[in-house]
Amino acid sequence: MSTPPLGTTASRDLGRVLPTGETIGRYTGYLDAQKAVDYLADHKFAVERVAIIGNDLKTVERVTGRLSYPRVALGSAATGAWFGLFVGVILSLFAGSETGVTITSSIALGAIFWLLFGVITYAFQRGKRDFTSTSQVIATSYDVIVDPSVAADARRLLQQLPMNGQAQHPGANPSAWGQAPGQAPGQTSGQAPGQAPERPASWNDPFPGQQQPQQAGTAEGQTAPPGTSGPRRGQFPDLPDGRPQYGVRVEDQPGAPGATEAPVQSADDGQDGPVEDGRPGTHGSSSAGGPHQG
Repeated sequence: MSTPPLGTTASRDLGRVLPTGETIGRYTGYLDAQKAVDYLADHKFAVERVAIIGNDLKTVERVTGRLSYPRVALGSAATGAWFGLFVGVILSLFAGSETGVTITSSIALGAIFWLLFGVITYAFQRGKRDFTSTSQVIATSYDVIVDPSVAADARRLLQQLPMNGQAQHPGANPSAWGQAPGQAPGQTSGQAPGQAPERPASWNDPFPGQQQPQQAGTAEGQTAPPGTSGPRRGQFPDLPDGRPQYGVRVEDQPGAPGATEAPVQSADDGQDGPVEDGRPGTHGSSSAGGPHQG
């Protein structure tokens, strides 16, 4: 027989130790957990290996009404009358022929006594508790614990028990809201099992719902100006030596808007010198008898 360590005492009640095992279901109410265990008992399951554990115990006080002097007096008189009836019946066994008088007097005395007691007690409270209530200790959830050796059999039996509103019940429907029966979680309609979901096209758009302006010269079908070649890194292709090209020279057409005409040198400007075609310049004008040879 093992002895406890020095300074400690052995547990006097081994039944107060928290039971261990495998959780086969979690329920939001005690009645639901009780229903699951009762179903196991009806199917000849070894329920002595089952335990119900409440999690997160809370004290709940439910207010049932408001107190006042008339209500306190009436309630106290009714309680005293029931107590007087019980005492009167016991005394009537030894009263002989005066049974009715004994019971009636006991009821009256009990009602008067409890009425005075209740009114005086309520007066001493001085309005600090002008309501009636009922208190109870409840848990947030209840786990059904089963011995691991029989956990598989318990789950198999509970899968045949329909229970609505319990997501962690073995027989609950695993399909989520808006999901077809037999469809895996996260699988969309029309998607093959095991296939990854398609990525929405709007994820690549930094401004969803807005039309992006199209930059000039970035379309794939745009052709390069004639006489240019090389890789295309912008609006215009690079030069043959690899330098980037930022524009193309456009010759001004005669008569085009904004085009300027170059000044033409007149032969009558009185200056000598070669003209643009290489001929020697002339002096004078044709009105003076023709050109003068220099």
